[in-house]
Formats: sequence, C-alpha cells, structure tokens
Amino acid sequence: MSLDLAGAAAEVLDTGGPGRRPAGVCLGVATPATDIVLAAGGWARLPDRAAPGEPMTTGTVFDLASVTKVAATTAVVMRLVAAGLLDLDAPYLKPLRRLRSGARGSAPRPPHRRGPSIMDETGVTAAQLLAHRSGCPPWWPLYCRTTDRETALDLAERLPPHTPPGTRRAYSDVGFMLLGRLVERVTGTDLATAFRQWVAEPLALTRTRYGPVPPDTAAVGSDGDRIEARMVETGHPYPVPCTPADFTGWRTAPVRGAAADGNAAHALAGVAGHAGLFAPLDELLRLASALVHDESFVPAAVRARFLAAADPRDPEQGLGFRRFTLDTPHGPVPMVGHDGFTGTHVGVATDRPLALALAATRLHGTSTDRAGLVPVDELSAAAHRGTVRALEEAGAFPPRRTPGHTEPVSPSGHTLESP
Repeated sequence: MSLDLAGAAAEVLDTGGPGRRPAGVCLGVATPATDIVLAAGGWARLPDRAAPGEPMTTGTVFDLASVTKVAATTAVVMRLVAAGLLDLDAPYLKPLRRLRSGARGSAPRPPHRRGPSIMDETGVTAAQLLAHRSGCPPWWPLYCRTTDRETALDLAERLPPHTPPGTRRAYSDVGFMLLGRLVERVTGTDLATAFRQWVAEPLALTRTRYGPVPPDTAAVGSDGDRIEARMVETGHPYPVPCTPADFTGWRTAPVRGAAADGNAAHALAGVAGHAGLFAPLDELLRLASALVHDESFVPAAVRARFLAAADPRDPEQGLGFRRFTLDTPHGPVPMVGHDGFTGTHVGVATDRPLALALAATRLHGTSTDRAGLVPVDELSAAAHRGTVRALEEAGAFPPRRTPGHTEPVSPSGHTLESP
C-alpha cells in the first residue's frame, strides 16, 4: 500500500518561526497495512562556509536523547524483570550490595563510596526511579565536578533529594542515570553491552547502539554546549552550585555522532541511562513496537505493569513510558512513548498496531536560547497530524484490536524538556 509522508515531514519542518525551525526532519510510521514508511526533509548538516551541507535521509542515524530512557533503559529493565533478575519493588541498593559482596564476580568494580547516600536512607525502588517518583533532582551537571564515569555516578547517588521520595512525579535525568547503573550491576556488564545483548540482538537491530557513531552516518544533534553552559551560568531552570568555569570542555562546534547531552558526553563516557542511544527511525519503530506488542519479547504481565499508570492519581506516567492520546477521526487513541531534547519522539498505540517516530533537529542552526526553542511536543503534534492525515487518505489507519489491552487515558500534553 502506498503511503506518502512527505507532507507530514514538510509540516514539521515549518514548525516554529525564524531561528526556531528545525534544520531537518525524519519521521515514520509502522502499521500492518503499510509496514514501515519513512520520509525525510531538510538537512542532516547545514551548509556552511567550509562545506556544502548534507541532506537528511531516511537512513540517517539520530541522537535519541531522552528517548533513550524508554528505548534502552526501560527496555532492558523490562527484559530483566521478565527474566526474574530484577525486582521492581526492591530497594535500589539491594542488588548493588549483593553484587558488591561477590555474588556476581563478573560485575564491574564497585564504585568508591564517599559518605552516605540518599538512596541508602530512603529505600528508593526501581519502580519509583522509572516513574520519576524517586525524589532525585531533575538535572545536575556532574561534569562540573568530575569526568570519571564511576565517580560521576557515585556523585549522582549522593545528590540531595529534589522532592520527598514517593510523594509526587518530578521528571529526573538523574534517576535514569542511576537506573543505568542498576542495569550494569544486575547484568554484570556495561550498559551498552547490556542493551546490545538484551534488546538489539534479539530484535536484529544492527544500527541502534550507544555512541559515538560515525559522524557521516548521523544528523547533527546540537550546535555545541551553549544551552547547558547557559543553564549552569544562570541556574535556570535548575539551580546548581556550579559555574561555567568549573568545566573546561565546553563544545562550541556542531556535535555529530556523539551525545548532545552534556552529562552523557562529558561525565558518563557517552553511555548513560538517560541519554546517549543512537538509532535510525526504522529500527526505533521496530524496537518500540516490540516493547508494546511483541509477547515473545516482553510477556503480557510485565508489559501491563510498565504501561499502566504508575500511580492512579497521575494517569500520564507509566514505568518509563509517558502515557498520552493521539487525536484521530476515529477518536482518541491511547499511546505510550517518550520525547527527547534533541527533537526526537516515539509513540506506540496500546490498543492497535500503530507506531510513530520523529527526529527533528531543533538544536541545529537555531539562534535561540533554551526558553525560545520550539517545544518538542509542538513538533510531535505536527508529525502526528500529518501522519494521521496520510494514513486516512490511504485508508490504512489500523482498527482497534479486541478488548483487553491497556486502557486509554485522558488527553494531555506530554512535554519532556530535560535537561
């Protein structure tokens, strides 16, 4: 069946005013009637005085930014839970203590601990970390204190709480950094290898991996560290006890093939639970669809726990996944997914075989500060409108499956703007 997403790509490229529009875009959809269909427009790297620029293609690899939280960390945790290797409701440090005592000799070296950890004192669980209810700070520039990975993760464990653990949702990069450490201790290997062994290889994903990746295969993720340097300087939107002078490795040129996220790139060697994964959109669509619909990859009982609301008072948040609805002529469709700061987005319907993905390079060629960036949810809303319209025109919008799947939630925004 023929499906044309060129109009949807053009709509995303036109989102935002002068100095705010993304330099390039790739978007895609997967349904049984269409299989995977992709479209691309704009630039993977803008022309400049030194080079003519490179057009965006459907094979371009993207820095997924916080989509890593679902596509890598949550995915591995789901598989570990299904294998009986991780208890979501056990205190975060319980498996770390067991492994440090020698239960798994192949685990990476225990971190050198200096002083008490807030995680020791609160009994925070993996489920709370996944649901952003751990009380961990939203963001903290670890690289202003260290560029050693284990030392940085030690520091992340010792940061004071942002909110009392378990009381409310407070979106946290730091919490997912700690989940990445937990995965490493449980699996006895580094996070990149755990992702490859537990997710990429079983799904035959050959180009989805942690960076760095060959720059000529990737879109530019950002034009450097200007936004994070400004965040450190101003303490906005997250107050931190650091100044730009505390770090000397600020990047001032376009970042391509390495993580745009400062903590991932500078403190965590490019491999982190909150950011750092790269993928082409066809593989991202396959991965996301498998997490929600492939019984052989994630059993239904495990999937149901992750996709349901983590707290009945907060229907927009599952374990790892954000929950939202897609507006369609057939009514609201329940979705789960995630956004990424670079301009990425993935969403999968829970009641029918439908997956959507977007990568819009909103941090490349833009002349605004963080507050002036075109929001990711505006870009994803444009992608949703255009994709639904194309599916309707082709008569390919998938029908709802039989009852028994995850229930819909109230329509809502789902902006995730960290760092």
